[in-house]
This record gives sequence, C-alpha cells and structure tokens, in this order.
Amino acid sequence: MKMTIDFILESTKGTLISGNRADTIEGISIDTRSLAPGQLFFALTGENGDGHDFIEQALAAGATGVVVSRAETAAAMASRGTVILVDNTLAALQALAGSYRQLFRIPMVAVTGSVGKTTTKEILAGCLGIAHKTLKTPGNYNNEIGLPLTLLGLEPDHGAAVVELAMRAPGEIAFLAGIVKPSVAIITNIAPVHLETMGSMENIAKAKCEVLEYIIPGGFAMINGDHRLLLEAAKRYNCRRFTFGYDEGCDFQILAAEIAGKGANLRLRLLDSAWTFHLPTPATRLAPDAAAAIATAYLLGQNIQEIQAGLDTYLPGPHRLNLIDLPGGGLIIDDSYNANPISMQAALEVCRDMSRGRRTIAVLGDMAELGEYEPTGHKEVGRSAAVAGIDLLLTVGPRAELIAEGARQAGMPGSRVTHYPTREECAKVFGTLVTQQDVVLFKASRSMKLEDLVDDFKQVAFGSKVDNV
Repeated sequence: MKMTIDFILESTKGTLISGNRADTIEGISIDTRSLAPGQLFFALTGENGDGHDFIEQALAAGATGVVVSRAETAAAMASRGTVILVDNTLAALQALAGSYRQLFRIPMVAVTGSVGKTTTKEILAGCLGIAHKTLKTPGNYNNEIGLPLTLLGLEPDHGAAVVELAMRAPGEIAFLAGIVKPSVAIITNIAPVHLETMGSMENIAKAKCEVLEYIIPGGFAMINGDHRLLLEAAKRYNCRRFTFGYDEGCDFQILAAEIAGKGANLRLRLLDSAWTFHLPTPATRLAPDAAAAIATAYLLGQNIQEIQAGLDTYLPGPHRLNLIDLPGGGLIIDDSYNANPISMQAALEVCRDMSRGRRTIAVLGDMAELGEYEPTGHKEVGRSAAVAGIDLLLTVGPRAELIAEGARQAGMPGSRVTHYPTREECAKVFGTLVTQQDVVLFKASRSMKLEDLVDDFKQVAFGSKVDNV
C-alpha cells in the first residue's frame, strides 16, 4: 500500500511539521515490533502505553516518519523525517482508514453479531476468494484500532473485502460502520452476551442494527430471520434487506443440516432453488453462519461451484471446534475459545452427535458477561447437558457450579456430575475419570483459558502436548 503525505494530511486534518507533501509511505504501523521500513508510525496513546515513548525505536526500525499528538515531540523531531501533528492519533488513524477505504469500489462486507462473526467472515472470504483477491479481518482486529488497520491493508488488486465489527456498548457499531461504509452488512444473530453493558436483548438488537444506517447506495443487508428482535430493529432503516435462517419466511432458508463423517451437509434454499453444500466441520450449529456467507456470496455473483470451492477452504480457528483423534479411538472436541449459552448448547449437541456409541464427557467452564442472566444462563446449559444425554459432566470455575446445579435439577444423576473450583483441580482427575475411548468436549468463556486444560488432557492422553488439528 502506497499513500502520499498530502493524502494523509487531507484525511487527518493534520499539520505537516517537516517533510514533503509529495512523498509517499509504504504503509502504516502502530507497533515498532512489526514495523517495516518505509512505513509511517502512528504514536497511539492508551491504557497500555504511549506510542510517543517508542518513536526512537520506530525510526531505528526504518519508519519514514511519525504522526504525533504532542507539539513538543513534533518540534523535537522536525529534522528527522516526516512529522505530522494531529489532535488525536487514534482519531487520525480512523479518519485516514475511512478516506482510504473510499478509494476502493469493491464489495465491502461488514459482519457483526453476538456470535458467529469470525466463522461467517472466514467462510465468506473463502467463497469470494475463489474469484477475487479478498481482504479479511486478521485475528481479532475488529475494534476501533484493529478495523482501521485492516482497511489500511487494502491493495489495488483486492477485489473484495470482509471485515468484522465488534462491540461492547451502544454506538460502537455505528462508529465502526461509519468508517467502513459497507456495501453489504451481515448480522449473524443476537445472544445474551455483553448484557452487563447492554442491559437487554432488545438493546443488543438495536445496537447490531446500527450498521444498517451506513450501507452505501445499491448495497444490501443480510439479517438472521430467526430473531424477531433483529427484524423489528431493522425496520427503522431504509435499506434493501434479505433474511437467512430456519424460518420458512427467510429468503435463504436452511432446509437441513446434518453431520456427515467429520463434516456436515447443509441443504439451503437460495431464493427459488435448493442446493446441498458440504462443510468441512461437523458443527451443524454453524449452519446459520454458513447460510449467511453462502447467500451473500450468491448475491454478489458467485456460482454454486465457486461457493462450494470456497467452503472447502474453511478451517476452524484455534480452539474453535477442533477435532483431535485419541489413540484409543476417542475424540477431543476443543471448543474452548469462547462460550455463551447458545453456543454451549450447540456444542453439547455436536458432542452427542459425534459420540457414535462412545461415552461422552463435557468439561464446561464459566461464561462471562451475562449480567443478570448469569444464573439462568448457566443453569440452562446444565439442563442442555442433561437433555443431550451427556454421560459425564465436569464443571470448572465459580460460575460453572450453576451448570452442575442445572444438570442435576434436570434429572442428571449426581454421580455423573462433578464440580471443580479450578482448572488445576479438574486436571488431576483426567487420569482416572477419562479414557482414550471417550468423546471429550471442552468449552468455556475466553477468560477461563480452558485451552490450558485441553493441553493438560493431551498430556495425559498422548504423553505430550500436541497441536490441534
């Protein structure tokens, strides 16, 4: 990516302290550890540090110049390359990303929702990538810093882009969408996450729909039609809307989703015709995410063969329903990346469906950020474990004791339910309670770091830690 200093000044409303407006830079960096020669360093300030303290390292790494918000720093750097002074370096980065994005007349898809953003992004980027070089959000670059950096990664040969928008409070989606100005907006769903800051499911639906206000003319929205609150919140926006989901009224209706080997088959009605697609993961719970991606790719001009080719490239991220075969014929289902009541229930169903006569064990930890829904949400997961017929339930963490309580209340025998206050205490029982013939599910919120417990179990099962596959 090349950009002139003049374009940067116009976009950020900054003041050129030293340097030439006609000069070009080779990219943007906010981290001296990954900065490449020729890039412009933005000295961001925040709770975790002040980029102004790392300007010398940036220049030593080959930065062509710096963007700062301190007048005294700008004056001191005046003879050492390009120096741009702005009121706020983060706001300047965001403004620059917004201006740069407007240079590209390509499908720009923004994906938001309580869960499923990353899956939908990955599947859609794979589908679009069959025909176009496609930019996608790397990792968790889905916030007020990561999103601008993602957009600034656009290159002239990109034919499409798929970006994630995350939020924790009202107004955040609107702010990010204002930078992206998407041609397509996907809302995967709403779930009881971030209730501590959002207050209610109605508020979550309204916040997710903020993205609809920023769809550019000629664009469209793809909304989960199984969520009444989403459909109601979307009515206030004047944009072209399509729906996906299980409901018969959806434009793109899921007709069936079934496990097939270590994958799944998805039967989907695409407006007026039905097609069967294969997903390289057994997670039938991902059917709505896949449907959203398939429907969007279809409306953007991809044919069925290109879409299936894109689906074939999908790989779940680390600790996202990773399947690991055990030497004795059992299976680890590592879904420890994150959790909420809805995804917990879906993971339990996958565990049940993958059992095929083997004993099922669910190792479930705390779910965070549920607010007032916390007790009910945890107990519902316990009931789901009982309904799924899980043979042995191990719960980990202070909140997860409510999962155990919910399972017992739903009729699961107490002898099959055990609670452990910490990961360490749970790890001690692996050698005696769990065998290599079992199907073992691990799932909890990110804060629980349950992947460490997965590693402990691998140590017992394999004699050494192995990577997820």
